[in-house]
Amino acid sequence: HSIQSSDEITFIWLFTSDNTDEGVDEIRIYEIFVTNTALGGSDRCVSCLTTNNQETECKSCAPGHILSNGTCIHCPSSTMASRMRPNDLVPTICKPCMNNTISDDGISCYIPCKQAFNGSIQYDLNAISTVEFHGSKLFTQKGSGYFHVFNASICGKTSVTCGKTLTLDELQRSKKQTKIESKLCRMGTIPNKNDTTTSVAYVDDFGEQLLNVTLSTSKYFPPLRSDYNLTDITLVYRANTSTSQTSCSERITFLSLRCDHLLDDEKQNSSIKYKLQTPNDCVTGTCDGCIFYFLLRTPFACPICDNDTNGYRTFFGPCKFGRQEVRKIPYPYCSHNLTETVETHRCSILSLELQIIFGVFIIIAGILILIVIICWRKNRKLEYRYMQLIENTNPDDDTPVDNVCAQLSDEEDSGDEVQFKSQSRAKKIMNVVRKAIRKNPNNGRAESFGRDSYLLTSASTNDA
Repeated sequence: HSIQSSDEITFIWLFTSDNTDEGVDEIRIYEIFVTNTALGGSDRCVSCLTTNNQETECKSCAPGHILSNGTCIHCPSSTMASRMRPNDLVPTICKPCMNNTISDDGISCYIPCKQAFNGSIQYDLNAISTVEFHGSKLFTQKGSGYFHVFNASICGKTSVTCGKTLTLDELQRSKKQTKIESKLCRMGTIPNKNDTTTSVAYVDDFGEQLLNVTLSTSKYFPPLRSDYNLTDITLVYRANTSTSQTSCSERITFLSLRCDHLLDDEKQNSSIKYKLQTPNDCVTGTCDGCIFYFLLRTPFACPICDNDTNGYRTFFGPCKFGRQEVRKIPYPYCSHNLTETVETHRCSILSLELQIIFGVFIIIAGILILIVIICWRKNRKLEYRYMQLIENTNPDDDTPVDNVCAQLSDEEDSGDEVQFKSQSRAKKIMNVVRKAIRKNPNNGRAESFGRDSYLLTSASTNDA
């Protein structure tokens, strides 16, 4: 109980007997914490917003605001006002929203109905922003049938309400109807005798807080072959349980949404939007009463199908005569909204990899040809310089070097001939000159070697 005034307050504890004959009733009070007392003895003081020194009452900030240095500050976008410690009277920090949730008022975080859930595929859950699903029919020890009805808020700011049906006696006493407003709640429903109407015997809160929302697949609901290889959208709710009827300190509920078009095919005109599935071993959704697992199969949990990458898979055919077929096949979960399309585009016979390899080969070949040309040109220059050097060794010889030759007879000079393989032109000319000098060592006149021989002209012995 929060005390917002400095006026005197009296607390009274009232105890009643349970009218049982078992022993003597006993009451024990172990601790009582009294804080923020006017004359001392307080455990600690709580921050209080006041406009001036004459204010005696403690004022709180508006929802979505926190108290900082005596001033109310609105929490930024995607954050919510929260208490740093559970026993704080007013929010003191702005807590960031969890993944895949946003907040624009600073009061609570909610799931946008249209988003990608940390992936590249867009979802639109507006059609199932709030759902009501029925569990399996159960029976009491006396054979009376009943079942549970769950109301859940999937996305958006809207909360759901679960209300108990008042009995005739409660109506006569003008008792107010018990209602729970939450993100997830459960109603224990009892069918009437004619099975046309039902009455709610009790209500439970299952969704005081939304803990997490993500793309994940529960081990209790393995995907089937007929499924579309998509990850389920899983929401996790938490609720405190302070009653003595249960041994759980809190309830955790995992609600999974799975894309399923089978129901849409069978009942296209039906108002049923989803189908409930529970674990095989726990038909009520829980095996211990503390952790609950539910799976809703619905076509409204399928991704958005459009003409872009979200709706089609693209397949490229072979390139024939510069034309290529591009076939776009819709994903299985989009087959109800999109149709298969075939387009023709211009293409190259060579693939991109072959074009790159061919281009590299041409570049390497061009470099090698350039190197061969450069070497050939350098060799020509060296040969020309060598010929110039040979001509400069005989400056007084008027006979062209190309016309100098000697024809040796078969009998006289057969022993003196030396055959060289692959001799250069310059070496051949030098050999002819040396032979001519050896034949005429003492005079510079020409000597006849026969009728068919050529005339070898040389310089005089002294000049040689």
